[in-house]
Amino acid sequence: MLSDALGSSLTKHEQIIRFIKTLEINTKISVRQIAKELDVSEGTAYRAIKDAERQGLVSSIPKVGTIRIQAEEEKEIEDLTLKEISHIIEGEVLTGLQLVSSIAPSRFVIGCNSPEVIEKYLKKDALLIVGDLKEIQKIALEKEAHLVVAGSFRIDEEIKREAEEKKLVLISCPYDTFEAISMINRAVYDRLTDKELVHVEDIMVKNVYYMRADATVDDWYSMAHSTGHSRFPVVDQNMMVIGIVTAVDVAGVDRSASILSVMTKDVLKVEKTTLVTHLSRILVWEGFELVPVLEKGKLVGVVSRQDILNAFQVAQKQPHIGETVDNLVMSGFTLDDWQEGTKISGEITQFMINEYGTASPGTLVTIITTSAYIAVRRQIRLDSVVENLTMYHMEPVAVGNKVEVYARIIHLEKKSCAIEVSLYSKDRLMVQGLIKSRIVKK
Repeated sequence: MLSDALGSSLTKHEQIIRFIKTLEINTKISVRQIAKELDVSEGTAYRAIKDAERQGLVSSIPKVGTIRIQAEEEKEIEDLTLKEISHIIEGEVLTGLQLVSSIAPSRFVIGCNSPEVIEKYLKKDALLIVGDLKEIQKIALEKEAHLVVAGSFRIDEEIKREAEEKKLVLISCPYDTFEAISMINRAVYDRLTDKELVHVEDIMVKNVYYMRADATVDDWYSMAHSTGHSRFPVVDQNMMVIGIVTAVDVAGVDRSASILSVMTKDVLKVEKTTLVTHLSRILVWEGFELVPVLEKGKLVGVVSRQDILNAFQVAQKQPHIGETVDNLVMSGFTLDDWQEGTKISGEITQFMINEYGTASPGTLVTIITTSAYIAVRRQIRLDSVVENLTMYHMEPVAVGNKVEVYARIIHLEKKSCAIEVSLYSKDRLMVQGLIKSRIVKK
């Protein structure tokens, strides 16, 4: 968003949402407080708070009021929160309602052992699942662990008060302990075995710093100073991205100049449903550092190279995060310069071979079609979809061989193009094909 120095160009509604995002989790807010602090009408404050509630930034809790919460979308993609657990076991949250979306248990403990054993395994932010055993329930609260009381048993008022005072989550579950554990275990198993691909919306930065079309170069300096960033999307009055402005763009330019006169208009933009694996290749191939993320054409976030690297570091630790075959094949290839088109270089690995120790036909097709896609992206800045592939030369390529793949556009029309791709190993032509692709304008 715009810095405080540019706050005048934000609407009152945007200023309130931005203010709410800066509040600490569990901070209580009210319409009157917002109206007074930001000097807006109570009607404007009310509408903004309701919008913040729809965004998951605040929650209205009976007898408590409106409280700043951690948005559910902000949690790590691998976490199973107490809110999700309460839904899985069809439980009722008795205390800590404002916390359930932001807390993922550090461990699960079943209350079926002696108090001495239970105490040994419990720790802060663990989740104890137990029946009508008050002594063990009290141990959980003493250890600052959250509690599920299974079996629809009546929960002692003393337990409720202590959980409330210590800001711990207490959930009443209609199923017995064994059934509740089975339901949670099933949900965890489904999550781990579901080969979920990571999308841009899972890793994008949602609190975006951006500049409006009426900003000046001087405004860029103000924002860069206050945020510590140097790249900002530029948007029009409808939040449509029209460019990106960087330190290189403003260097040596009169500070009174319009951002529109210096920004880069050739911007790579992606939808939030784009696969991270797909975007990572584009960032490497085309050298972009920051990519605006869109929903229905409007700016909703940004993704940088570092965001993608962080996502891959997390994914490597998660058995439930899948990987595309294309990305596995192309992960070791690099992009090089070639005056007639594009060139990628890599090695045929054990992953790519068939039972004869040579690159499988499927692997070679992936390399050829991906090279064609890169050529179209780099030369005409548009996406393409393969409609026809003709392989008119193919020789076996042995495992361990270094290969160089050259792709060039030999025919270009308004809605389609033809790309010739040649794969060489040790200066010998091994594979050659012709790809006809349909141009996709997003």
